[in-house]
Amino acid sequence: MMVKHSIVSFLYFEVQNSGYTINEGNYFDDPDFRPYITVYDVPDDTEVKGAMLVSLGGAFLFRSEIQEGANVAEEFSKLGYVSFVVHYRVDPYTEEESGIDISRAIKYVRYHAKDYGIDEDKIAVVGFSAGGIANGHAVLDFGHGEDGGIIDESYQADSLDKVDSMPNAVIMGYSFYGRLSVADLNEDTFKDFHLPPTFYVYGTEDPFYSQFNAQVDLLKKLDKNIDSLVLNNYPHGFGIGGDWSYDVVAWLDHVLDK
Repeated sequence: MMVKHSIVSFLYFEVQNSGYTINEGNYFDDPDFRPYITVYDVPDDTEVKGAMLVSLGGAFLFRSEIQEGANVAEEFSKLGYVSFVVHYRVDPYTEEESGIDISRAIKYVRYHAKDYGIDEDKIAVVGFSAGGIANGHAVLDFGHGEDGGIIDESYQADSLDKVDSMPNAVIMGYSFYGRLSVADLNEDTFKDFHLPPTFYVYGTEDPFYSQFNAQVDLLKKLDKNIDSLVLNNYPHGFGIGGDWSYDVVAWLDHVLDK
């Protein structure tokens, strides 16, 4: 089954690290890189259920474009979710800049929801490792109307910045809310925050296994809408492996129809 895909450039207007002008081989992207998305359409014979934004892992040093990008988008598109791989900024940019790129991507998808044949209230994000952390920044730091001006005073807001950027559901692929390698286990971060329904999928052989468990337990204690799937003997970085996509779609069918 062939999945059609296309590229949309200039998700983000004009924000760049002014100190980065020459790539001497130390960075994944050149200085003229601008965040963009690759769109994977639902096959013609498949009912559209919603949108899935895919945020790639790579420790904020690179983007795992195939294992945690194209492969994931193709799978979810076949399952009824128009999928958008978000090619966000990585080093020398910060986690916050990565997060606001994803926030901008959510605004773009919601703004163009009718064009893609999706419901603007059925937009999910899935992120892997660093991509999940970046999604967490998009939710916790930039999910309530913030735009690029929060980190760059020269940013010029546009019509997309009037759109709600909070996703309707979050899937953490061997990831968590927090910062690189460190889960946020502070109750104060979450107790008064209207967190979107969140689904965790991770393996027992992941070096961050205990942190995933701890955050899931914390959010359940705080009565957040949390579910999880633990894959026995799976390590970090398994991408779409393990057939977990079917569990996620069943979960989305429930949480997005409320």
